[in-house]
Amino acid sequence: MTARSLGPVRLPAVDRNGRLILAAKAARAFAFGLNSVALGLYLADVGLDGPAIGLILAGALAGTMVLTLVITLVGDRVGRRRILVWGSLLMLLALAIPLAGGAPAVLAVIGLSGMVAVTSNESTGLHSVDQAVLPQTVADRDRTAAFGLYSLVAFAGSAVGAAALGPSVALGELLGLVGPDRYVPAFAVYAASGLVAAALAAGLDARAETGEPVERGFAIRRSRPVVARLSGLFAIDSFAGGLVVQSFLAFWFATRFGLQPAAIGGLFFAGSLLGAASFPVAVRLAARIGLIRTMVFTHIPSSLLLIAMALVPATAVPLAASLYLARSLLSSMDVPTRQSYVMAVVDPSERTATAGVTSLARSAAQTIGPLAGGLLIAPWGIGAPLIACGVLKIGYDVLLFAAFRASPAPGESDLRAAGGPAAF
Repeated sequence: MTARSLGPVRLPAVDRNGRLILAAKAARAFAFGLNSVALGLYLADVGLDGPAIGLILAGALAGTMVLTLVITLVGDRVGRRRILVWGSLLMLLALAIPLAGGAPAVLAVIGLSGMVAVTSNESTGLHSVDQAVLPQTVADRDRTAAFGLYSLVAFAGSAVGAAALGPSVALGELLGLVGPDRYVPAFAVYAASGLVAAALAAGLDARAETGEPVERGFAIRRSRPVVARLSGLFAIDSFAGGLVVQSFLAFWFATRFGLQPAAIGGLFFAGSLLGAASFPVAVRLAARIGLIRTMVFTHIPSSLLLIAMALVPATAVPLAASLYLARSLLSSMDVPTRQSYVMAVVDPSERTATAGVTSLARSAAQTIGPLAGGLLIAPWGIGAPLIACGVLKIGYDVLLFAAFRASPAPGESDLRAAGGPAAF
């Protein structure tokens, strides 16, 4: 395949299935960007305390873990297309959130569907299926660029979703809804986005499937040692991220600085746009210094900025917002490079299971994060989860670099010598 030119930016030429994957991801990302903020503010309006909020967020992340486990074990046997369709339809369960009356146990059970957003970056089992399909829609040399485009679409969609919070709340108030009920339109839009994503996934053809006989049992064979090491490292990173999921950050900005929903939505919109803008840079940087170095050398500064956020006085709103935006520019440059590296070091027949296992490790660890973060608030203050997250993420980066700096992805050295990929 060749690259399609679009002005000064050259995009990887994904096939029809790739375009459908990107469109469905955009719909889900928009929904996650909206709901992850709306849910945090909804919980704040309900008046729940830190441990209760941690229970609800952990329930949602536990649901993500269960869904990912199912996809890991039977995803290719059930069919990637079917998984994407039915998984997207689970987003309709968000309509039940306002009916729970703020009961933590009920909200946690709703979250067990695995598709109730608490983070703007969708890392559900459906994300694992996307990772398995996407490399089959482009030439090998454009794999990292395709993941860069995928991440750009995801973050841009999430940004628009966050920006839609203000109008959604205004619509609720126009309809006479007050208090927590003013977030009902946001939950309805989230459910509708799930319908759109399901319709797009239904258009995938047979090329989206593995294309090889699907054997029973665990699909990862040759690559088990490297997948095990990566999964362990990703679990550390994800546990740290679980301490400060976007719903918690929305709660943090509202509680510590008194920001209104529209202001928080606008801030997250800008942060997501900066994250999206970083992905073409990440692709180019990886072509120069390698995938692992790009992951580590951009991640550590973002963690230092997160720690600094926790130390900002409650009166210094502009400084807190500036640090958040600076972190947003750096914190996700490891996403497309990580996805590309993982899919490159395993066999094609192992990709769905590998994406599932690594996502499962991340989901399992992330599930514990909100509970731990909620427990840290009482003795140490609302900024403690941010500091703990930053310290743990720096530790993860050091370990990742030590373990894999001498193990480039297959063909990576040749690609760098040739001047990098043809995309971005």
